[in-house]
Amino acid sequence: MPHQHPASRLVALLLCIAAARAADDATIRDALAALQRGDFVSAEQKLRAEIRVHPNDGAALTLLGVALDGQKKFQEADEVHRRAVANAPRSPDALNNYANHRLDAGDEEGARKLYLQVVALDPAQYNANVQLTRLALKRKNGAEAVDYLKHLAASQLETPGVMLLRLEALYLAGDRVEADALAPQFAAEARADLRLSFSAGLALASAEQFDQAETFFALALAIAPADFNVLCNLGVVASRAGHNERAREVLETALRQQPQNVDVLYNLAAADQGLQQTEAAIRLLAQAARLAPQRADIQKLLAITTSDLGALEDAAQAWDRYLKLAPNDEAARRERGYTAVQMGKFEQGIADLKWFLGRHPDDATGQYELGVAEGKDNPEVGLVLLDKAIALKPDFVAAHSARGNIYYQLGKPEKALADLETAAALRPGDAVSLDRLGQAYSALDRSADAVRVLRRAAELAPEDSKTLFHFARALADAGDTAESQAVMDRFRQLGPVVHRAVPAGLVDYLSLTPEQQRADYRARVEKVLRDSPDDAAAQMSYLKLLLDEGDLDRVPATARRIAELKPGSAVLADAGRALLEAKQYLLAKDLLEQAVALGAHGPELDFCLSESLRGLGREK
Repeated sequence: MPHQHPASRLVALLLCIAAARAADDATIRDALAALQRGDFVSAEQKLRAEIRVHPNDGAALTLLGVALDGQKKFQEADEVHRRAVANAPRSPDALNNYANHRLDAGDEEGARKLYLQVVALDPAQYNANVQLTRLALKRKNGAEAVDYLKHLAASQLETPGVMLLRLEALYLAGDRVEADALAPQFAAEARADLRLSFSAGLALASAEQFDQAETFFALALAIAPADFNVLCNLGVVASRAGHNERAREVLETALRQQPQNVDVLYNLAAADQGLQQTEAAIRLLAQAARLAPQRADIQKLLAITTSDLGALEDAAQAWDRYLKLAPNDEAARRERGYTAVQMGKFEQGIADLKWFLGRHPDDATGQYELGVAEGKDNPEVGLVLLDKAIALKPDFVAAHSARGNIYYQLGKPEKALADLETAAALRPGDAVSLDRLGQAYSALDRSADAVRVLRRAAELAPEDSKTLFHFARALADAGDTAESQAVMDRFRQLGPVVHRAVPAGLVDYLSLTPEQQRADYRARVEKVLRDSPDDAAAQMSYLKLLLDEGDLDRVPATARRIAELKPGSAVLADAGRALLEAKQYLLAKDLLEQAVALGAHGPELDFCLSESLRGLGREK
């Protein structure tokens, strides 16, 4: 929270100084009155007159320093405060005012040292304890902040401002019981007060109590539903609390108010990433990066999101840009190295990973990533590194899965089993880990376990033909030939797994308008067709493009070309479905019948074929 303006700190100290002076000192009384009403110019004039008569009067000097601070004449005020302290070295008031001056001038450490001198002379001094509390909270030292607040009177602790400091301090100190008891009391104070509810949200977010912060920002939003700052902060804390749908809702409202606000674009992208809406996140980040090319945090999140999507070329470029802006982020260099490994640039990637581990040998992620890189050609070296990763982080799912996979590839399923069972237990919804575990069970002749695990993997990844193949084989081993045949038929319909890398330029593409994207996509498809006219997948993309654009004159020739290339049943069935949706019944029927002739079948395909025949009947 921002510290208070000097004028707001005067009330407690002025009475002390006034008592120290003669009750009939009219000049000081008039100066005090001027300071209390914020008339710093008038106070300065009166105090300068007093100091001409009493040049070493510590009380007049410290008040003159306050008057100058109030006018932001910090350089001149500094010398006056020094003189005041020199003339009254044990005056808590003079030291306190000098500390306030140092704080307003931006010297937090100098202010802190002076406040400590104040509380050494007067342990219960209100302003010094409050400011020391705030400074401790900025350093995330909740225990120290709590200790300073203990010096305040009970009535002072009950004021909303101090109650809020105490709430933040208790959470930072780990005293959840007392903090949770205090939070509802403060909520009652803040419910109808925009400033208090907003300040509470900021304080609790600083203490990383995002659920609580969200509650207070929601109170603020109820008071001011169109307030841009409230919307932004509520969106951020909701996302950090894991409530990404709520975050997206309020941040989209904020973005409508300020469509080019970089912070809103960035935070909305973070919420989309949390919702696994990766392309939407990249689109927002691309826009934010154009508006603020020097924002390192944008490039970092862009690198992470493009990597998650498999757009490795774009991820590598984003890591390069980020490291130019934040060259001291060594973990980013590690991630750049691992991205290079995933791209097949092993020499480059391993060099970055080894450099990082030379500086951070106890980093589990670095050990894992280098283990994966080395394990491709040197499995024994990879295992040693993965052993280290798991020793450093026993619940490291990816490392267990990778080590189990290496053991399996080395023909040691009995050694792979423990790791793969651990990975599946830690992440039961991960189809890849379950698939690997099922293969290990099959290799160990544990057919029932293999069927159980692979059935779940197939449920989680019904379009993964590799998993279906493993499941079909396990069913056959277990003697269930009928279901095995059905699953194998589904495998044949899908065809082999095709690993398609996301091409470079995804970020640029997603930053285009919808019209520009369509033109760009058409140009890409047409280029592939020119370069590879016998690529059935490219012809399929062109067919869908023509159907989307309503260019029906070219559709028959393209459909016939697909049939001539004799692709697998999955491609034929997909093309038939697309044609059926566009009400091109005859063409759809021909391709669907070819898919059936190649062995494809199932309720969905049967339905599509019957619909195409029904459509032809209606046309007649």
